[in-house]
Amino acid sequence: MIKSDKQILESLTIDDLQEQHKEIAEAVGVGGLISLTDVFGGSSIYIPQKKELVKNRVYGMILAEYDGTNIKELAVRYNVCESTVYNIVRDKIVKGSARRQIEGQMTFADIGI
Repeated sequence: MIKSDKQILESLTIDDLQEQHKEIAEAVGVGGLISLTDVFGGSSIYIPQKKELVKNRVYGMILAEYDGTNIKELAVRYNVCESTVYNIVRDKIVKGSARRQIEGQMTFADIGI
């Protein structure tokens, strides 16, 4: 009886793999490696560092916590440089939505500048 590729894949173990594929299988399991081949088979993929995985979440937290006065504090809390915090909150600063306005104080928008 001739076995199909599907049958062979179902019984595949880590010892059946070529050396360059074993490390991936050790990290994600043989089933995970097979799933990766379904999506990315034959192509090169980039595996990001953990800090890249959480970047969008961290940036969202910085944006949510920004109050117009705490760039340095946020930079320290999230282990990023102040310019990164500034770049994340720049639109808030430009739009003025994060600035605390004194009641009765005019803005450039009020005078048409």
